[in-house]
Amino acid sequence: MKRTFIFFVIIMIGANAFVSAQVKPDGKKAWEHVNFLASDEFKGRKSGTPEYKRAAEYVASKMKEYGLQPGGENGTWFQEVPFKNWINFEQPIRLEITNPKRRVYFAGRNRDFLPARGTGSGVVKGQLVFAGYGIISEKPQWNDYENIDTKGKIVMIAPGVPDSLAKELRKEWTLDKKIQTAVEKGAVGLIRMNIIPPNQARRSRTSSRIKKGTCPEGFVVMTANRNFIDDVFYIKNKSWRYLVSKMIREKKSFTASLDITVEMEAHFTQEDKKAPNVIGILPGKDPKLKDEYVIIGGHLDHLGVSVDGFVLNGADDNAGSAGVILEIARAMKANTFKPSRTLVFASWAGEELGLVGSRHYTNNPVYPLEKTVVYMNMDMVGCGDTDLYVGGMWEFSDFYDMLKENMDEEMKKKLRYRLNYRGSDHSAFVRKGITAISLRTGNVLTRELDDEHPEYHYPGDAPNIIEPELLQLSARYHYDILVFLANSKKNLLDPKHHIHFVHKDSVVVDLHCDTIGRYIRGADLSKDNEKGHIDIPKLKQGAVDLQVFACFVGSPKDELEKNQAAKKAFKQIDGVHRLVEENPDDIALVQSYDDLMRLRGKGKTGILIGIEGGYAIESDLSLLRTFYKSGVRLMTLTHWTRTDWADASGDEEAKHGGLTKFGEKVVKEMNKLGMIIDVSHVHDETFWDVIGITDSPVVASHSCCRALSDHHRNLSDKMLEALAKNGGVIGINYAPGFLNADLSKKMDELWEEIAEKHGLPSDYRELMKADPEKRKKFFDEYRAKEEKLRKTLPPVDVKTVVDHIDHVVKVTGKADYVGLGSDFDGIGRPPDGLEHVGKISNITKELFARGYKEADIKKILGGNFLRVLRKVGAKK
Repeated sequence: MKRTFIFFVIIMIGANAFVSAQVKPDGKKAWEHVNFLASDEFKGRKSGTPEYKRAAEYVASKMKEYGLQPGGENGTWFQEVPFKNWINFEQPIRLEITNPKRRVYFAGRNRDFLPARGTGSGVVKGQLVFAGYGIISEKPQWNDYENIDTKGKIVMIAPGVPDSLAKELRKEWTLDKKIQTAVEKGAVGLIRMNIIPPNQARRSRTSSRIKKGTCPEGFVVMTANRNFIDDVFYIKNKSWRYLVSKMIREKKSFTASLDITVEMEAHFTQEDKKAPNVIGILPGKDPKLKDEYVIIGGHLDHLGVSVDGFVLNGADDNAGSAGVILEIARAMKANTFKPSRTLVFASWAGEELGLVGSRHYTNNPVYPLEKTVVYMNMDMVGCGDTDLYVGGMWEFSDFYDMLKENMDEEMKKKLRYRLNYRGSDHSAFVRKGITAISLRTGNVLTRELDDEHPEYHYPGDAPNIIEPELLQLSARYHYDILVFLANSKKNLLDPKHHIHFVHKDSVVVDLHCDTIGRYIRGADLSKDNEKGHIDIPKLKQGAVDLQVFACFVGSPKDELEKNQAAKKAFKQIDGVHRLVEENPDDIALVQSYDDLMRLRGKGKTGILIGIEGGYAIESDLSLLRTFYKSGVRLMTLTHWTRTDWADASGDEEAKHGGLTKFGEKVVKEMNKLGMIIDVSHVHDETFWDVIGITDSPVVASHSCCRALSDHHRNLSDKMLEALAKNGGVIGINYAPGFLNADLSKKMDELWEEIAEKHGLPSDYRELMKADPEKRKKFFDEYRAKEEKLRKTLPPVDVKTVVDHIDHVVKVTGKADYVGLGSDFDGIGRPPDGLEHVGKISNITKELFARGYKEADIKKILGGNFLRVLRKVGAKK
């Protein structure tokens, strides 16, 4: 026994010694790789250059040194990536005045000039001629070359075309055609004047890119800024502003020979190239798990040499990732780590040219994507503070929660969400349905003076600004995650991770709830309430981006209620504003499509104010306009029974015949204001009148399909077809009685039976005025018998909701006209699986189960309503 115990103690001591002797990634060693790769010797590692190829070979050699095996194509370390129409400028790039006095100008964005993409290469020298817009037209008569000699000269032209030209001619006179005209007139080069005022730049933007083959070899094209333009005119006591102003005002050509000699030089290449991704692997050892893959990577390339001649070394962006990857590999070799799953280490080409390398990999995977557990990306991990901004931590939260289980507490404290982040190589994996996580140290880019990555895409992004401590932090963060993922026995390929991602990546919209009434009655919506369907924590759980809060104004029972309808609506509207003001970190008022888009990535739910029941406007268009000014952007025209100007679905007959003349004015005024018309609750006659009058899309914010559930609140197939033709949307209601009219009928019968038994009226509002003890006995008996009755009927659950979505798609032929309109906090017991808004992702899960495409799922979850919101708002 003693021997056994002593042996056990020795084993434990040895094990502890092994743990303490584990080699951890070293930031200084990672920095050494960065220092080498981001030196001037590699000329900014632009994909397609010899320098990039040498950087790739260096990374491959170090992978080999650190015990990895070749993971590329054909047993090599590389996967060759094609680059179509690869472009590059070589130095020198010059623009000079050589006569009457030499002046030198500097290339670069926001400097004096830029060579045009597509320019010819070589050196040109000639006198400068201002050639107006540089166009020739017979109808109307316009000839900028009529009074000038351009043979052997350099022409300078203003951007754009005369307003007097017909629209089709204005489109025809591109920069390419202006260059071709200048060539035909004997010019040897062209300078395009960058003189559009800043306030007109967006709407006057014209491309400075030239189609391949437009410029003859040696014909140089530049875009010059005002420093150069001012000089060439003022030297000769002339004013370009005066000439351009006269051209615009007098609608005729004005040109000038400047008698100034200019010399230009450019060297431009446009051709097909190749550059390699670098891939190494640490093969898995488990017979069952070795064919699953965990990929870690980051882009190796940067921007090369700028047109101003500065080397863009790209130390932070993104030599740091290569340094960290290599250091992780070194530590794993030192620790003789043997993974169960295969680990793939990658340095991608072409991220700076549009994620070319990572997209090529995901389109041509070396290892099966369906067996790829996760892609871990790094981009810019060498600057900033020690905050770790993690893209995907929220979108893949269930997956990331597994990673946190193995993370030490100090590391967890550094984690920060980076919502809706797509700007790096992980995006290539996300679009293929792969779980993808991306890390950046320090805050996101702000371009302010306190930016934590201040030299992003500037020449100052050099090794001397890289902090080894941050490289070490990133390396240890990834090392621990890789060790866990490599050996975890959990099912890491569970499709639920991607389903949850798609849900969170969508713009999720619920078109209707009655929650503001609970707030006004005292509910604290900032907390996760036991009762109620919606509160702020549940909105976050459900990843809801936009929730329409309906301010309910029901059918008035008498003249007093009728005359207080607006007051009732304003009280609730005020409640929505107060709710938003009390919770500024969690929710925000949305009054337009642009408002909602500005919230993306902020972690807030947008709240759009609606009115349920047109009684609120008290038959007064000025009140409608006032509601709009108070933030209302949607109005349901009626509730259960008619207004003075529109029949409702609960009316036995359409006494107004649909809309009255005033009702038509309401529709037109809502169109004019940019307020969404909601046809839920309206009579069929009213629906058809609205469809015939409106010039904007409409919604049925919380209705279902009559063909599946014959209830007057639901839309017939013909109505669905008309709604689709209108470009509108139906939001499927979760009320079991609307989803299944048979259930509604039986529940109503049960209600009336028990009310009669207790001597109570069946009308809900009248019943609620009865003796409290009698009411309690009624509700106790009703709830008990309701539960028993439900068990005898087909279930109403998530599948039932999606059945109605399916029907809309089938009838309209597309997934473009249906959304979600829960009616939460306005219905009784919701469908099973949709007990509150936090469970809304169960709809996404069911849509996936039925084979819906991701793009269509995103439309259904909210994209379709966004289209309506944008189009209706554009009417304003």
